[in-house]
Amino acid sequence: MRAIELFCVVFWCLCAATWASTNREPCQSPSMTSGTLSVSSTGGHDIAEGHFNYNSTAKRLRFVENESHSHKTSHMDVLIHFEEGVLYEIDSKNESCKKQTLKYHRHPMELPSDTHYESEAYLGSPTKSEQGLRVRMWNGKLPDLHANYTMLTTSCGCLTVSYCYHSEKTDLYFSFMNVETEVDDAHVFAPPAYCDGVALEDTPDDHSFFDLFHD
Repeated sequence: MRAIELFCVVFWCLCAATWASTNREPCQSPSMTSGTLSVSSTGGHDIAEGHFNYNSTAKRLRFVENESHSHKTSHMDVLIHFEEGVLYEIDSKNESCKKQTLKYHRHPMELPSDTHYESEAYLGSPTKSEQGLRVRMWNGKLPDLHANYTMLTTSCGCLTVSYCYHSEKTDLYFSFMNVETEVDDAHVFAPPAYCDGVALEDTPDDHSFFDLFHD
């Protein structure tokens, strides 16, 4: 079995053995979050790592890939307005911008309303001070993408810890680190001026946030 699938299955089994599933409503993520997002694929191949800012009220996400993390010739800088269904690919060095439709709105920063609560467990030790993290496990299906997911959030605060995405096309693992419940500069959610007047390219209905990450 491939590495990421194995990780998700093993963790699911451990959680299920620790706490029995109960009915629980999906928690709500904080209005503002920021931190480091790392994305890897099956086999542990690093795909991207960088800084994210997310506004859960306005449903806006900015992700800027860390240029020192890899030897890529180009690095990702994307701004997504989920409510408006618009994705901006930004090149600040050349002051150019690409603007696409994004009709599929689901992503790892927020729990869907139809998610299924599985269990609660500790990562690390539940008895040693500052040596454990209490998390809740959720899972569900993304039928339009022919995919399913497993998501861990903190029990207190509803911060995303990790997200396993499995589809017919790819398997992805998202890790969230050094997360803060604030955004230093709210202007990161506004497209730069050189995006004004750029034509909006139409994309398929199943074009999603997950398509940004591939080997």
